[in-house]
Amino acid sequence: MQEQDDHIHPEAAVAPGYLANHAARVFNRLVDTALRPYGLSLSLIGPIMLLSWKGPMLQRDLVRSSAVKQPAMVAILDKLEALTLIRRSPSSIDRRAAMVELTSQGQEAARRGRDALLAANARGLEGFSSEEAMSMVRLFQRLIDNFER
Repeated sequence: MQEQDDHIHPEAAVAPGYLANHAARVFNRLVDTALRPYGLSLSLIGPIMLLSWKGPMLQRDLVRSSAVKQPAMVAILDKLEALTLIRRSPSSIDRRAAMVELTSQGQEAARRGRDALLAANARGLEGFSSEEAMSMVRLFQRLIDNFER
């Protein structure tokens, strides 16, 4: 176990919520560092990964499927469109709705994002047995379930 950091309150240093949050911040920095050379970031890669997984989607469904609020998603999609990573077009079903899909450059960004995410997770699991890693996943799932109740 890591030595106690004197910048962290002793109760926080052993609090699951604090540790999960701290791990997420470190993970986010690792992913952002890996994506920066490509002009990407973790916040930009989220919708790209969702589109890569689910295929073209209505813009409103992207918002519903992510933790990003509508105004922030619009700003992210504007940036992704300016980078020519996505294409928006009017929906054939509802002219007020926009269909969003990846371009070929967006598909390449999804591959880079996937690689960065997998590499960061692999780095975090260095030294863990496969059983320990699966146990941690189950424990995090339970922690999240408890927080969401």
